[in-house]
Amino acid sequence: MPRVLSLDKSLSVLEAIFHHHDGIGTRALAQQMQLNVATIHNIARTFCLRGYLRQDPETKVFYPGIRLMLLARHPTYLRSLTLSASGIVEETARKLNESVLLASMDHGRVLNLKYVPSRQALRAQESEDMSLHSYATAVGKILLAATTNPELDAFLQETKLQAFTPRTFSTVESLKAELRRVREEGRARTREEFCAGLNAGAVPIRDPWGSIVAAIGASAPTIRLETEEQWEALFADLSQAASAIEAQWREAQQTQPRKAARRGRGPAAKTAAKAAPESGPGTGDSDPA
Repeated sequence: MPRVLSLDKSLSVLEAIFHHHDGIGTRALAQQMQLNVATIHNIARTFCLRGYLRQDPETKVFYPGIRLMLLARHPTYLRSLTLSASGIVEETARKLNESVLLASMDHGRVLNLKYVPSRQALRAQESEDMSLHSYATAVGKILLAATTNPELDAFLQETKLQAFTPRTFSTVESLKAELRRVREEGRARTREEFCAGLNAGAVPIRDPWGSIVAAIGASAPTIRLETEEQWEALFADLSQAASAIEAQWREAQQTQPRKAARRGRGPAAKTAAKAAPESGPGTGDSDPA
């Protein structure tokens, strides 16, 4: 069967980086694969642009990207991450007694991984799809603030910004300024930006390399989320939940590859198990968190 040599070479680079738990630089990878440094760099950077790899901006070392992680274990891996975080999301909702949402983003679309509605009579209602108004939600702001400039520009080209309320950031300039503030503060708020009478807050959830891969947020009527003291209490509980989820996800990433290796049989499977690295990498409410 004929092979596409350029594709074969690119996949070899991708696989080599994937199996370096501590990351690997261009020159070390070129030496390992006996390829030209420029060739390795161009291939790796292309994978970075597509989200399959990530390059540390300071050390320039390459790591597996979240898209590669999700593809490698989709759908069971994403489901296992959601299940591992479900208890934390539910406990946070009970503690706050408000609606809580765990979300991630893929190609500009917000994915609701886990949603727990408030038990109170006056509460935020579920939203079928957040894609068209994610910029007016707290979790959406966190996830958009974590995108690259090209990714954000693509989102803005594909999404028609609407003023759902007088407080919505409905222009490119105002939204970009708001996202800069979110990046600086490390948390996001919405004050009646999607629905009058509802506020929401959210914080980021990071992967083991420090990249934001998800957000957890909570929404509440303004009568229960308005004062600075109420906001700070909300963010404290959300930050605690985010840290717990990050710990759960790190554990899932460390243990799942070992389980997969044990399923194999025969000498080849044992060799692969020895060579494998120890770690790899719903719906929302009407003012989704």
